[in-house]
Amino acid sequence: MRILILSDIHANLVALETVLSTAAGQYDAIWCLGDVVGYGPRPNECAQIIAEKAELCVMGNHDWAALGRPGMDVNDFNPQARQAVLWTRRELTEENRAFLDSLSDQPVQSERAPDILVTHASPREPVWEYILTPSIALENFAVFSEPICLVGHTHKPAVYRWRLHSEADEDDEELYSVATVDYLQPYVGVPVELTTSAQERLILNPGSVGQPRDNDARAAYAILDLDQHTWTYERVAYPIELTQSQMRAERLPKRLVDRLSFGW
Repeated sequence: MRILILSDIHANLVALETVLSTAAGQYDAIWCLGDVVGYGPRPNECAQIIAEKAELCVMGNHDWAALGRPGMDVNDFNPQARQAVLWTRRELTEENRAFLDSLSDQPVQSERAPDILVTHASPREPVWEYILTPSIALENFAVFSEPICLVGHTHKPAVYRWRLHSEADEDDEELYSVATVDYLQPYVGVPVELTTSAQERLILNPGSVGQPRDNDARAAYAILDLDQHTWTYERVAYPIELTQSQMRAERLPKRLVDRLSFGW
């Protein structure tokens, strides 16, 4: 069983369609880690595709903002993101709004892989927190018990590996244990062995389909192979200028248009 892992599509239909076309035949199901909408010019089309094709999807902060739920203050977003959120609210159909509203804002698990936790931002703060450093990852490993957690939100692909090291004396009696977290940069197309145990767990981030922020403009995604216990991070170029022309036609902020060319 191979799972296509998508995150942070951000209403970039061209990127989403390119990923789905490129990955065709390489997966059996789709999981989405949230932020289907926001920033980009085609929120309805992207929401409809994910609603139809994804076996599992969780809510991202931009999905939440687009719904205008109580407790969500759009002033928490920067001016460009705020403008895009308000535009998305006006554009969403009732059907797609209902789909987004059905998504869980808490970590979830699939019946086919109950040992994998799925969330948008982090286990600790499922919608908002950015896991950008080993220290933040270490704090989050303390709040979930599953061997593997999948996250998005940062728009940056990453692997965080938690390890528990035991120290013993000369008589081999355990004195204490120390937990550490390593940050691993995955390589495109190179499978990562998902080795887990009571002493080793993982947080995995596939990067962003629709708005990468790691200085690589190509769409990012991953293939999770449940049988082979591997995680393969992938990138694919897409016609960015087409998405940009759609954004300009909708009068979305210039900064959001330009950044797609550079992946930041």
